[in-house]
Amino acid sequence: MMIAAVAVVSMVSSAQAQVSSNRNYFVTTNNVKERPQTEVSSDSTQAKADEQKKDFISRNFRFVSMCDWTPGMRFMVKPSQKDLVIKSFAEAKTGNMVSTKSLENKILVYDNHSNTAGSLHEHVNFHIEGQPNEIYYFEVPTASFDDYCYGKVGVPALAYLGDVDMAIDSLVGKKVRVLVRDLYQDSEVFGGGIKPVDIGTERRGSVMTITKVGVGTRNFPVKIIVKEINEDGNEGQEYFQYVTISRTNCGYRSDELEMSDLRPHTFEGSFQLLDDRMAVSQELYNTYIGKKVYTFFNTKMRNAKDQSVTVVRLSTFTIKDIYRLGDSNTVILTLKGEKTGETYTKEVALASSRGVNSEDMLSELFVEGDPEAIPGIDKKNLPLIQRQQVKKGFTEAEVRLALGEPTDVSRITADHYQWLYQAKDGRNPFRTVKFSYRTKKVAEDMK
Repeated sequence: MMIAAVAVVSMVSSAQAQVSSNRNYFVTTNNVKERPQTEVSSDSTQAKADEQKKDFISRNFRFVSMCDWTPGMRFMVKPSQKDLVIKSFAEAKTGNMVSTKSLENKILVYDNHSNTAGSLHEHVNFHIEGQPNEIYYFEVPTASFDDYCYGKVGVPALAYLGDVDMAIDSLVGKKVRVLVRDLYQDSEVFGGGIKPVDIGTERRGSVMTITKVGVGTRNFPVKIIVKEINEDGNEGQEYFQYVTISRTNCGYRSDELEMSDLRPHTFEGSFQLLDDRMAVSQELYNTYIGKKVYTFFNTKMRNAKDQSVTVVRLSTFTIKDIYRLGDSNTVILTLKGEKTGETYTKEVALASSRGVNSEDMLSELFVEGDPEAIPGIDKKNLPLIQRQQVKKGFTEAEVRLALGEPTDVSRITADHYQWLYQAKDGRNPFRTVKFSYRTKKVAEDMK
């Protein structure tokens, strides 16, 4: 198994070595004038089946442990403030430590690790891309390379370009659903050139396009720039997020990245590929896609222009798409109005949980079918039913559509029975609707 793993990494490294040294890794959002760009020189049937089940990210971005690094892997020096104080690299010719700042934005190509005469510890060797004689090394702080490589720390200041290259080749142009409300923009005004942007809770789940990918930081090496999609054809705003995808040399374990403040800096914590059907379980997809439903409550939705609008109860839709927001209980529905043909999105909960109103639950807000097609519904009564009003002569079906299922049903006389409705807050009096036994229609709405 180890031999197979090394073979896979070797193929990946060979492909990386063919990447053009003129590739631009420095990208910015279009909200400010662009800064000058820097040019930088197992084989079983079951195993194959399991591989096909993986989503796009898992298939294409694989964690490479430092123990499995192979010659040709490429990294860019992206020092943090701490790295600028602590010298991490030494020049091979002289053995002298060098300022990490002097190597900033240079691409280092991994050569190997080695024991060096006169050194207490092993060296991790690199050369500057395009300059094979410019050799630097990082000295591991433990007794041996094997003792060090299995840890999470890796080599300081190095952003793994394997993830960046793969993201450039496979993600640019892809549509994604944004799972967070906090993104960033490049700015010449804010400190560090980065401006935090709160896009708003109501726009979480909106669809954007990945327009550019570049290098980020050592911990989060992939800078992903997304642009809003506007139905009216106008150019939308661009935002970015720094993420780690494979975690190679990022300095974090997977469990650390699941922490609430770090998860947005994983790809799956911030984005969801729209064309990656593995992002939603097939069962969920098959259950809801194509279903005709109507709203049982008035509710807020986002229209095609990303505006919040009120949709009245008994509005009919066809469910066109459904996406789960990460691993949460929440999904985003894309709905097409049956009468208007307009497209809307709605965020709802899949199951009941603390703090979620019934109006925000998928099973409570939407009812399958068409209210006009329900037996016992007279179309001319729908305006009253929509406003939850009841009048004499309504059928049981019309009362049920207007008010829902009764809290209690009881016989009150030989000729009449009544439906009782308890207010949700439990404090208001019952609403009582009296029916005739003979006609099964409303004899009196007693309120």
